[in-house]
Amino acid sequence: MRRTLLFAVVLAVIAGAGVLAWTGLRAAPPRIAVSSASVEFGPIGSRAERTVQVRNLGRAPLVITAISSSCGCTTARIGKQELAPGEGADLTITFDVKAHGPQTGPAEHAVYLRTNDPKRPEVEIEVRAVVLEESKR
Repeated sequence: MRRTLLFAVVLAVIAGAGVLAWTGLRAAPPRIAVSSASVEFGPIGSRAERTVQVRNLGRAPLVITAISSSCGCTTARIGKQELAPGEGADLTITFDVKAHGPQTGPAEHAVYLRTNDPKRPEVEIEVRAVVLEESKR
């Protein structure tokens, strides 16, 4: 009887610790935040760069799993792929007029960040510019 009671108590403690650990992990996910949801280059005639701050506001490491863009004229790179809780990194967005081809006028594209944030697995940053004619570059 005493052994059975001791076994039941040990089993309950182990199960309770497991539930607490599992609940704690679920309650503390990473959370991405960006300083701006859009980047405005304005009128440009050459290659230009802008920086957006990416932060982890969660309590678990945030992993940037992929960065892509909607056009070859727009590229992005980040200083760190994994951000600890509270940490930030600069995302540098580049708009290359020459890669845009002969098109002039307004251009609207996007940069996409894919992350392990369960609520925002993909973040879109709008990129806008006005590509000037060759003679005005």
